[in-house]
Amino acid sequence: MQNIRIIKIPQLKVVSSGAITNMEEFEAFDKWWSKIDVSHYITPRDFMWYNEKEKCMEWVFAVPDNYNNFDKYKLIDFPGGLYAVATSKDTEEDCNNTKEQIRKWVIESGCFELSTTNNDITTRYTMSHVITPKIFNTKMGYHLTDNFVPIVAI
Repeated sequence: MQNIRIIKIPQLKVVSSGAITNMEEFEAFDKWWSKIDVSHYITPRDFMWYNEKEKCMEWVFAVPDNYNNFDKYKLIDFPGGLYAVATSKDTEEDCNNTKEQIRKWVIESGCFELSTTNNDITTRYTMSHVITPKIFNTKMGYHLTDNFVPIVAI
């Protein structure tokens, strides 16, 4: 897969949605973080993953320094680290296929390994981030998503 990029995300303070078990919780967190002015900050600032330990979807948002209006949400530490990243359409099938292609590329790379509890000091999950604005979805009928697979260098 030629379009895989390796990025390093720094350790961050992020606000967690907690367990997202229904659309109302999803929309409430989206509404909360969408009000924060981040026009002078780098992106991406939000990520979603399936928290295998808690068995739920979780959404996190990297708030600006000194931001303290967390509403009902919790400030947590995000460990950062290396990720192999590739873009797909934001459909379950396309995202899953892309993540599988990333995993295959990592295994065959000879330079990296998939992050596991045996080779990484922190538990990290495969993440996603929608990279297109809402107008793209309105005009094209779909979003594009970056898929992040946690890795370690060997």
